[in-house]
Amino acid sequence: MKIIHTSDLHLDMCYSGSGMPANFGNRRRQSMRDVLHNIVKRAGAWPADALLIAGDLFELDRVSRDTILFLQSEFQSIPHVPIFIAPGNHDPYTPTSPYATAAWPENVRIFSRPDWESHSLQDGALTVYGFGFDGPDVSSNPFGNLRLAQGSGIHVAVAHGSERGHQPPDKRDYAPFDAADAVPEGLDYLALGHFHSTTRIHGPFRSAVYYSGCPEGHDFRELGVRHYLEADIEGGVASVTHMPSSRYVFTTHSIACDEFTNSQHLLDALRKVASAQERPQIARITLTGCCPPEVMAQLQGIYDSVVQEYEYLDLADRTDTPYDYEGIAREGTSLGAFVRTLNEEIADATRDGTRQMLVRARELGLAAFRKQPTQIRGMDQGQPQHQNDASLGVA
Repeated sequence: MKIIHTSDLHLDMCYSGSGMPANFGNRRRQSMRDVLHNIVKRAGAWPADALLIAGDLFELDRVSRDTILFLQSEFQSIPHVPIFIAPGNHDPYTPTSPYATAAWPENVRIFSRPDWESHSLQDGALTVYGFGFDGPDVSSNPFGNLRLAQGSGIHVAVAHGSERGHQPPDKRDYAPFDAADAVPEGLDYLALGHFHSTTRIHGPFRSAVYYSGCPEGHDFRELGVRHYLEADIEGGVASVTHMPSSRYVFTTHSIACDEFTNSQHLLDALRKVASAQERPQIARITLTGCCPPEVMAQLQGIYDSVVQEYEYLDLADRTDTPYDYEGIAREGTSLGAFVRTLNEEIADATRDGTRQMLVRARELGLAAFRKQPTQIRGMDQGQPQHQNDASLGVA
């Protein structure tokens, strides 16, 4: 039996609090639609015997009518593939949710209650079990209560919840369970959703238990290429393949600028990062070390020259100028007095934002005294306020 397993697409997710520029959210939401389209297309062409979606397919409080029409059209495009959806905490099955009110294609089966249900396919050769959240917090937790039907066919289950032994530290638990207690003898594959990283759960059972993770990252906590899973189950053994699905990847990098003597060196370093991934990057790059002011004065021009090589580039300047501020402060000059005063205020600053502002004021003051070029950058954050010009609109 061939099974495709995915989860946590969060269609129509809101990105307004991401700190990204205006149009970023629209681009990300469309990208996730494209990812789902590719998964559905693969399910139809392989063909899969079942497509399992383990919750958080969309955001219930934001999902649009257009997104529901998109899902109906996608699922209808593979009528020969049964699709099973186990609603999660972000897309629960409620009386007013699209799961209950929309007309879904005949090949779509949505688990509507927090109790295990089963569907038999191919004259019992495959049985799919699942349950659905009935609200943001499930009213009862069915994990541990799964009972398999009699028969020698393949048994798979799909559900949304938190396996305690693998709970990420920043992830709230929903329908918590211990795999050792929740996986019954005879279950061949358990398709899970909620954790956003692809994770295999090991335990005292022969079953293949997996979180597929989200098929494309949503933010900088979800770095690199993401996947959905393909399971080929034969003779009670599931051979699971991680299928790369990201159209774009979130990445973070740090570039040490100590050896740079002109702006071309920094530009080349940024281009090297851009070319290191096969997929376009949503990159956060921090510049560190000591760098001559003549180089950093060109930072905006460098950014403008390289930004189109990224899907989005967040460039943070955390460099220091190669100056001995303590030595300058000991000079018996007006410049020495200025630097000495700023050094003392920086040392006494208790807020990071205040300290960054004072550091920037010292840098600008020194440049003014010495009649050196300065780089325009945001005083509130102490870093260049760069935005990808291709990202305009509403987050």
